[in-house]
Amino acid sequence: MDVGVFGATGYSGRELVRLLAAHPEAKVRFTTGSGHGHLAHEAGLEREAGAYFLALPHEVAASFAARLQRARPAAVVVDLSGALRLPTAAAYRAWYGHEHPAPDLLGRAPYGLPEIYRDRIRGARLISNPGCYATSVLLPLLPLLRERLVEDDVVVDAKSGATGAGRTLREDLLFCELADNLSAYAPGRTHRHVGEMEAVLEDRVGRAVPLTFCPHLLPVKRGILSAIYVKTGAAPGELAGALRAFYAGSPFVRVMEGGPPRLSEVVGTNDCRISVHAGAPGRAVVFSALDNLVKGAAGQAIQNLNLALGWPEGAGLPGGEGP
Repeated sequence: MDVGVFGATGYSGRELVRLLAAHPEAKVRFTTGSGHGHLAHEAGLEREAGAYFLALPHEVAASFAARLQRARPAAVVVDLSGALRLPTAAAYRAWYGHEHPAPDLLGRAPYGLPEIYRDRIRGARLISNPGCYATSVLLPLLPLLRERLVEDDVVVDAKSGATGAGRTLREDLLFCELADNLSAYAPGRTHRHVGEMEAVLEDRVGRAVPLTFCPHLLPVKRGILSAIYVKTGAAPGELAGALRAFYAGSPFVRVMEGGPPRLSEVVGTNDCRISVHAGAPGRAVVFSALDNLVKGAAGQAIQNLNLALGWPEGAGLPGGEGP
């Protein structure tokens, strides 16, 4: 199938092109972006393909998704931006600070977390790819909340490599600011991924679960490690067992024994690795690690395309070694 990648010069777009080169069913026929060899974004809208990936800023992605849906309703559109992750225009306004450019699309695109919404994604023609932090938090947390194995009082301490901020020139991403450093940003309830995480939790758990979430910027290129602090009456082994049972048959989620997962184990793969550890009495710590550019972006987008078209879920996707 012919595939188009919008925004192929960004980190996620470049990762999409790299991964799709090994895909047995999909072939990149055009890319858009700045620089030699790429079409202008508007020119890409004129190219026919069976599927399109939108690795664009959310305002642009929303407009392009709407135009592609009208012009080619049979094609699959996977949006990697935050444009379609929230259920309503009011929620979008609250978290993004402006009106949604294509509000009619909201609620039409399944949230593309395959392990949670696999049935909704199958056959879909418009899919909203999750945020990288959201993926790292929802995969370990959601099953435990659904089974009421942990309380709704949750604290998330998450750390990401610098590629999570994109390729925009910013002072805090300069080498001399980033190297040998560790910094928190968007503390409390200001990061946009909080809105989508809470929306998904309410949808799947059936109740509002407010999160305390703080992300940090690591002096590394890629990867996310999240530490999730929960209140629970269950032992770590019981929590880990519940996660293993929930993700049985999900090829890219691995519940580990021993120590917490490390970024070196997941970088370059579509895996999310999880472990559970004892905290103070009545508490536990759940760790998750993934590659923000693969399972957190491009790999997950391809996983969604595979499901939408009935291809093997893992087609073209790298998994890690080990248990």
